[in-house]
Amino acid sequence: MDQVLSLIEHIYEAGAHPEHWKTALVSLADVTGSLDATMGGQTAALVPLLVSARADPEYVRQYADHYHRRNPMQLAMHSLPVGQPVVDADIIDVEAFRAGEFYNEWCVPQQYLNGAALNMATSQGWRATLMISGPTEYGRDQLRILSMVTPHLIRAFQLNQLLHETKSVGMGIFTALEYLDRGALLVGVSGTVRTANGIAERILAQGDGLRLNNGQLSCMTTTETAALDKLIGRCARGLVTADEGIMQVSRGEGRSPLWVQCLPFPSSNWWPGFTQQLAMVFVTDPDARMEQMVQRLRQRFGLTPAEASLAWEIVRSGGRKTAALQRGVSVATARSQLTSIFDKTGVRRQAELVRLLLDDQADKPITRHSPI
Repeated sequence: MDQVLSLIEHIYEAGAHPEHWKTALVSLADVTGSLDATMGGQTAALVPLLVSARADPEYVRQYADHYHRRNPMQLAMHSLPVGQPVVDADIIDVEAFRAGEFYNEWCVPQQYLNGAALNMATSQGWRATLMISGPTEYGRDQLRILSMVTPHLIRAFQLNQLLHETKSVGMGIFTALEYLDRGALLVGVSGTVRTANGIAERILAQGDGLRLNNGQLSCMTTTETAALDKLIGRCARGLVTADEGIMQVSRGEGRSPLWVQCLPFPSSNWWPGFTQQLAMVFVTDPDARMEQMVQRLRQRFGLTPAEASLAWEIVRSGGRKTAALQRGVSVATARSQLTSIFDKTGVRRQAELVRLLLDDQADKPITRHSPI
């Protein structure tokens, strides 16, 4: 019984960590007196996954490439429901099986002369099947042990599926966030970063404004770090609304501050009393946005870098003089550049230029009062 309990422990360890299935299969083979235990994710014609306790990797490769389609046992398993352990004699003609190519060329060299199996999951022609193999016939004791651990095997595999689906959804969300023009991070209540999209990783890598300190978000000043920690903590606990969860993070001289917005990340209890507290943190880099806009203006209208920068600054500040001051050029220079911009864009008034550029960015709304 101790061996069975240890086996069940290994099974659930594999449920939480799929890379541990081999350990669980070794334990299953030992408890059932088998040479090998193999778990395969397969269709009638394809073996996309095969995890074996002890089979020679070369034999595993041969099975996936050639013998899978010639294994009467696995073909017969297609007709069985999930959770029904069987021995080979229950579902195949053993005499015909032992006269075949698969048995003599693949099974006999490894002493896989007898077997038992069960389906752990099925879906639209795809199955997860477990097989145990050895030199002696399987009796009631072995089948009883396999039946005893079958519910645990099924639950562990279902846990694998759930974890995979959850991870896939999370990865899909952050892949979609790559198409935004801002960084996105999933952060724990203590400020520990769980995952981030590519833009956020690049911002953190610069170490200017936001940075990682032992895996936690921090700022250039202790005051801002404390404020950010407080904001993330309140946000993760659901105590901050979208309008409240915004702050600026200062950067080095000559660079615009980063804008940080925190939103509560939806979560649910999976165990009484336990709630995973997370916050979604969005980071906007106004300088990077400006660089992107300048590049687009240059490509579309053939503007020089100076002209494109001035045009975008006019949109942001709303006036030529203010734009000139922000760009560090004289009003006369700004007037000359603006005349060239009018010629290249086909407009004649500053208001028309602003409208043209805003329309060009209709798919990327520009907020005058905040870059968030």
